[in-house]
Amino acid sequence: MSMRWHSAWSALLALPLVMGAARGAIAAPDGFFSPYMAQIQEGLPAGFVMRLPAEVLLGGPASFAPEEMTVRVLSSKAPPDLTVGLFTCTSGPMPCLVGSFSVDRQGDPDAEAAYSRHVAAATPLTLSGNIQGYLLEGGGDQPSPFSSLMWKQDNMIYTASFLASERQNLLRMAVSMANSAPIRPRARSAAAQ
Repeated sequence: MSMRWHSAWSALLALPLVMGAARGAIAAPDGFFSPYMAQIQEGLPAGFVMRLPAEVLLGGPASFAPEEMTVRVLSSKAPPDLTVGLFTCTSGPMPCLVGSFSVDRQGDPDAEAAYSRHVAAATPLTLSGNIQGYLLEGGGDQPSPFSSLMWKQDNMIYTASFLASERQNLLRMAVSMANSAPIRPRARSAAAQ
């Protein structure tokens, strides 16, 4: 059995456990994000919504605790997008990104190209109802140490990307995101626009 098939089957076998945890009421984002919620809402481009997991799960070999994380909210207007990154440091010569959650508008050429690469290389995973996610594995022989999972929902393209060692937690957080309440931009006053 090829490594790609083995990974896909492992994900499919694990998903019922993940899905079982996500059923029920729509969850609010993890309290971990509370101090950053205003910044996230202000950074969301007009017409965008963001989804975040009900719980930040980390526990692979790197084993970072959420309270040790620094959150950076990166927003762009051209093209419009929003990324919430989790870091283990605020600065330094070595990269310290652990993972990220991002949202792009469907139809954005770069986001659609990345989504197409995921669809072409992965077996679909059911995240919620008819929402399918596509996992690209990182680490091992891959050039990136990050695995990423992409899906379409709310006329948006969502990406959750974490160190490959956090694969199972990445799957669980993506399911949680797909089943969470959407975060909307903060209402802007007419004077501010």
